Order: sequence, then C-alpha cells, then structure tokens
Amino acid sequence: MTKILKVKFPDRCNGCEMCVLEVQRQLQKVGLEGSLIRIFADRGENNETSFTIELDPRITNMNIQKIKDICPQDVYEITEEENAGLIK
Repeated sequence: MTKILKVKFPDRCNGCEMCVLEVQRQLQKVGLEGSLIRIFADRGENNETSFTIELDPRITNMNIQKIKDICPQDVYEITEEENAGLIK
C-alpha cells in the first residue's frame, strides 16, 4: 500500500506556503523554485482571494506526514492506495 498526499479541503488554504517550505527543506533547497507543491493565488469577484494547490506526483517520495502536519489549516489528508494509480 502506497501512502498518497491529497488536497482534501482546498477552500481552507490561506496561501501561507508552509507546506511548500517543508518540501523545500526536505529537498534541501533554498527558495520556492522546483518545489513539488505549488500554490497559485486567484482574485475572484469582490477582490476575494482563493488559492489553488498543485501536487507533483513525486511528493510520495517525501515525508508526507510532516507536510500534512505543518499545514495550519489542515488542508491535506493521507490516503493509502494499493496501486497508486499504476496499471497492473
């Protein structure tokens, strides 16, 4: 069984990028370039900001529990999948 990090509550994201910084720490990289998690801000009607989260599939190679735990808004969940999207 492979553990998968998924975005469960994208509407809770406040754009703090703590998860991005945790991934970069695990990759031992400085800066936001090349991160396995990307967060995009979008201005909707009434100047309300919403955030879109993109996860690179390689995120499963990281310590996803630490990434989930660092999020102050509890946006992520960890699920277990047998094939993780792979064809038998």
